[in-house]
Amino acid sequence: MIGDNELSFLLYGAGALFLLGIVLSYLARSKGSSGDDTAQKLEKALPGAQCAQCGYPGCRAYAEAMANGTAPCNKCTPGGQDTVDTLAEILGVSVPTDESDDAIFTPRTVAIIHESLCTGCTKCARHCPVDAIKGKAKVVHSIIENECIGCAECVNKCPVDCIEMVRLEPTTANFNWELESIRFKGN
Repeated sequence: MIGDNELSFLLYGAGALFLLGIVLSYLARSKGSSGDDTAQKLEKALPGAQCAQCGYPGCRAYAEAMANGTAPCNKCTPGGQDTVDTLAEILGVSVPTDESDDAIFTPRTVAIIHESLCTGCTKCARHCPVDAIKGKAKVVHSIIENECIGCAECVNKCPVDCIEMVRLEPTTANFNWELESIRFKGN
């Protein structure tokens, strides 16, 4: 049997641990780590496509690099100019426009599904960050070309390799007239 002394010791110990937890939680939320806080804001502003077109393995890594000052804010191709402007605003900088870089217009890349090979498994549609794949279970799927951002997530998830990334030839029907040049460092 537990005596009164042991019971009061357990209750006081539990109360002390509870108060310690509250204090530690408060300190964790109010710590002055602005870099991590900035990285979280930047990550929320990114489209979340995890496409690695910026040169980083995902949006979180790119956000951390921007917060640390090791990456410019104009590398998110799927996000477009609105995302770049938002990122620059969060960082308190102007959008980089270094004229010594080579300006290259990258052709738009989209996924296509080879319908003769598609089994309708829906794995590609479940992993598309922008819902650019239409189709139901056990029915051949297709890509909504205007919605596809070219992240290649569907290619990675397709078990039968029926999806391919292709570069679109620019035409007046599919050209993005608001396209800004993407700058790459020249050799």
